[in-house]
Amino acid sequence: MASALAPASEALATPAVLVAQDAAAWDDLPGWRALLQRHESLFAPWVEGGAIGLVERAVADAGAGRMLVWVRMGGATQVQWRDYRGFADCGVAVLFVAQPGALAAVHARLHDNALGQMKLQLRQGGMLLYVLVAKAQLLDEGFEDFLESLGLAFMGACR
Repeated sequence: MASALAPASEALATPAVLVAQDAAAWDDLPGWRALLQRHESLFAPWVEGGAIGLVERAVADAGAGRMLVWVRMGGATQVQWRDYRGFADCGVAVLFVAQPGALAAVHARLHDNALGQMKLQLRQGGMLLYVLVAKAQLLDEGFEDFLESLGLAFMGACR
């Protein structure tokens, strides 16, 4: 375990610390709910039932486990757990696969710039993005603003 005087970067590299931080990040449904409420304007265009998922890399590799889902229901964006049974059967339009420590890094910024940290994790390879529906469906279901907020300008300059 890292000493109390170790720099934060060394503490984050300690596997036991990563495991504890990752568990706290995955289990904090109220924290994720608050984030979604603060950024409701990004999610308001989503169609009812529109969803993105976040899954740990180990779960994605195993093809089974639980997935954190942000889903549009009843006029608001909700956070919930769903079973993950592989890419073909996960029921989301977009899936983020998080390397160890990546979701904890986003979670650590829940109150100030979590989506900016998510964007950084995508750029640095801490999170991998899988688009599981056609681009036209992403547009029809209202995901464009959210994806562009993460630096994923999938429409290009010409529309």
